[in-house]
Amino acid sequence: MALALADTPTLDEIIQLTRRGLTAAEDNDIRSCGSPALSLLRHDPNLCLRFAYQKLHDVPYQEVKSCWRRLYTDAAVWETLRLLEEQKAYGMRGQDTKIERDDISKDRAHVKGQGTADNRQDRDDWVTEVVKILDMALILTGAPSREWLIELILSALQGMLARIESVREQDELAGEPPTKRRRITPQGNASQKQNRIPEEFPTKIVSSPILHFPIERQANISLTKFQSWISNRSTQKPLIITDTIDHWPALSERSWDSPSYLLSQTLNGRRLVPIEIGRTYTSANWTQKILSFGEFMESYLLKSPPEPTPSSASIDYDDELDGAAQTGYLAQHDLFAQIPALRSDIAIPDYCYAEPPPAASNPPNVKPVPKLETPLLNAWFGPANTISPLHTDPYHNILAQVVGSKYVRLYSHKETKKQYPRGVEDGGVDMSNTSEVDLDDAFKLFPGISPWPQESGISREGRRPLEDGMWEETDEEEEKQRDLQRVRGEFEAHFPMFKDAEYVDCVLKPGDCLYIPVGWWHYVRSLTPSFSVSFWFN
Repeated sequence: MALALADTPTLDEIIQLTRRGLTAAEDNDIRSCGSPALSLLRHDPNLCLRFAYQKLHDVPYQEVKSCWRRLYTDAAVWETLRLLEEQKAYGMRGQDTKIERDDISKDRAHVKGQGTADNRQDRDDWVTEVVKILDMALILTGAPSREWLIELILSALQGMLARIESVREQDELAGEPPTKRRRITPQGNASQKQNRIPEEFPTKIVSSPILHFPIERQANISLTKFQSWISNRSTQKPLIITDTIDHWPALSERSWDSPSYLLSQTLNGRRLVPIEIGRTYTSANWTQKILSFGEFMESYLLKSPPEPTPSSASIDYDDELDGAAQTGYLAQHDLFAQIPALRSDIAIPDYCYAEPPPAASNPPNVKPVPKLETPLLNAWFGPANTISPLHTDPYHNILAQVVGSKYVRLYSHKETKKQYPRGVEDGGVDMSNTSEVDLDDAFKLFPGISPWPQESGISREGRRPLEDGMWEETDEEEEKQRDLQRVRGEFEAHFPMFKDAEYVDCVLKPGDCLYIPVGWWHYVRSLTPSFSVSFWFN
């Protein structure tokens, strides 16, 4: 929700907006929490937040009663109102646009998971504090019945910050002392490095993949032609469609290739997002964190990416690469419901409104899912070398590439047995849509199926090429070759059919849309910093 600079609200107006939204008649849902919980809302919203947070985690999330999600959301908005009014009372020195405080009381309690009064570093930025509280509500609960109010508050703060920035720029032009250089993240102590923001993400592909069986490309095909393409199971296959999303603002005037633009749409990087940490979600040390968008950018996107190490001396298809650098990935997140400003930069492709064959005729490896009224949108944003392991989705998918490049390999649902699907794992998690095969290990073991055969580290003759064109053959190299043969044999013993599975592959570049049929296995690896949007439909 973009606001014209002249229409941006004052702090007083944001307070009035928040109070009006909160004092609307309560519905029966939140009343189910009981009178004691409701009494906390106005008198001690911070305590109410912590109480509701505990209720959200007492049972598995799918079993949480809707009243507790609503209580957490309302407590977050009441706490926001308290902080806004505290900021107003602190003393605006004749202005309603002051952002930074010189001091904040040290004894304020904070929501679990967001830090404590003793360890928080960003005590000098009340806007950051407000955004964290509201985004935690959006991420943890979906903000039932209050999503509109939270978006209004955040949009109003966005407008207020834009006006402040405009005033500062005018002061600098008028010869006033320049303000300190903007950091990528608003939080942090003074000793932290203040980085300049590059104009664009790097686009150079360090190691270009070799495509063995390229996917067909067609330019801007009609919806009728696409309907024919997907209607028959026997002809349903992946397709790259070009020249169909070139009109998106995300590819032109509001380019997502600009880090500064993305930061500007996330309240100068303050918005919180869930980030996957680790090589892939099948890795033993994989985890998730909630970071500010700016911290994510600074830590993972704007640093030099870790070099992949496919030729490690110790190759083991079951284990993580020793010492492999961890990546951060904003993966499969409905960023556009959380930040509607970015949603306005894209449009749902018409192909998502084609009618696939009935679900009853889906491949046997596809679990039944409800019919979607509208496509499901997810964001996929991360640095080079982010990996989605071999898996399937229960929906048809249009994967639109907006920033950077990705390598994608796909195997038909007819190759499912050769993919060795996982089963129900510890904790009752059904992983049957994910392959046991680590494709990166397969690339290292079998250069003939690898898009990066040069990265195997050992030639077909078991010798490593030297820079002068000669070949080195040492005892160490022979030992490596024997080790490689041993591990290759173990791999083939575990997955004897995989090496012979048929596949297709491609490199997606900005403006490309890849159609992935339901039930097709696919592996994705980013070649540069990359931003993609998936549109699931059925």
